[in-house]
Amino acid sequence: MVDVNKLKKVHFIGIGGIGVSALLRLFASRDIAISGSDLTLPALSTLPQGTYHSGHDGAHVPSDADLVIYSPAVPDANPERQAARERNTQTLSYPEALALVTAPYNTIAVSGTHGKSTTTALLGKLFEAGNLDPTVIVGAEVPGWERNLRIGKSTLCIVEACEYRRHMLQLSPQAILLTNLELDHPDYYKDLADIKSAFADYIAKLSGEDLLIINNDDANLRDVARNTDAITVYYGVGEGADLVASNIGEEAGRQSFELSWKGTDLGVFTTLLPGLYNVYNILGAVATYLSYGGNQDAVQKVLETFAGVGRRFEVVGTLDGKPVISDYAHHPTALAAVTEAARARFPGKRLLVAFRPHQKERTIKLMPQFIDVVSQLPDTILIEIYDVAGREEAQGVSSRDIASGAKEKNPAAHVEFAEDLTRAEELIRNKASNYDVILVAGAGDAGKLAESLVAPITQPGLFEIHETETNRNT
Repeated sequence: MVDVNKLKKVHFIGIGGIGVSALLRLFASRDIAISGSDLTLPALSTLPQGTYHSGHDGAHVPSDADLVIYSPAVPDANPERQAARERNTQTLSYPEALALVTAPYNTIAVSGTHGKSTTTALLGKLFEAGNLDPTVIVGAEVPGWERNLRIGKSTLCIVEACEYRRHMLQLSPQAILLTNLELDHPDYYKDLADIKSAFADYIAKLSGEDLLIINNDDANLRDVARNTDAITVYYGVGEGADLVASNIGEEAGRQSFELSWKGTDLGVFTTLLPGLYNVYNILGAVATYLSYGGNQDAVQKVLETFAGVGRRFEVVGTLDGKPVISDYAHHPTALAAVTEAARARFPGKRLLVAFRPHQKERTIKLMPQFIDVVSQLPDTILIEIYDVAGREEAQGVSSRDIASGAKEKNPAAHVEFAEDLTRAEELIRNKASNYDVILVAGAGDAGKLAESLVAPITQPGLFEIHETETNRNT
């Protein structure tokens, strides 16, 4: 077992990953010497002082490293993982390392198919405003924090816990917040029953003294939580929940709604976050905060000022005066939700959607849903599917299949195909004059498209950096 308190030097593989980079920052804050590598390094000005390498090579691993932490996307054959094994250096995957660093805390884990990052960040902001001083690890950049990390001094830790490959089962939380549940990651989960089984195992980790907070309007969550011994708190917009939002409306760039907590009216609240899906994110965070004894004043203060996290309905700038929105949506449900939010936030405006599907297996398994969503959009640019390194097998599928299916289902839908981001940018710039709002959606590198439309790439800062061409296949 690794003793975190005795670590002096740690090497990270895959520092471009949002989770690994948060742990890197956390370890650096504890005066642990760090080094790291990735095929494509993030802007080094965004990282703490350390030694960073572009590409992968066994020589990058310090001979005196106490621990090597690697992204789950880094394969076993990676030369740096091999070098660590040959030297008998302890290695941990990101989920294992997250379990290690959170073990001493009272941990609140946020999981679900959609909304994890926004809900985790919002929950952290509520605890922060309520002077509970949590440490927070989140899968997106949060304004006012050390990007994807907040370092607190209390015994509370709030973490975003991903369900991919059952990674959340590594954790031992005292509270679990579940946002929603449907089939995703079809390259790993066989079907909905498989992912429900994983979440049932997850919930079973809670004791009768622990806390479970779930979206009461999600039938799949109600199903997997039926036999829990944990203290359960429900939230939703329908009847039967402990925290209920009602009279939801949007006007002048803000949503408003009334909240009631266990039968007591809390009043009217407003938020900058658009869309019904964000109301659910807010409900999950607020229900958890109130369950920990949080006060109503902090809720009002945070909701009025919290503008969201990176790549979640993020207005990154303008193109010819038209707002460009970047969003991580890569599942059909999320794509439908974010386009609905854009229409509500900009009523009567002409919307152009550029969407890049993420991963071929997901696209195949969810093809009917993708076709259904795209067929209902008036104007869409479909970019060729983003290939996920280490997670793809040869698959005969293309974004063209979504485009043709959408046009067959709705001949009035205008859908164009772009073979890459360069072509997508060209199409958007040529069409921009015909639209009022541009939405760029998708995981992977889709965010780069939104950035390229509005601003130049930020230059990296002055750090020690080493280039290598060795083994660039991870």
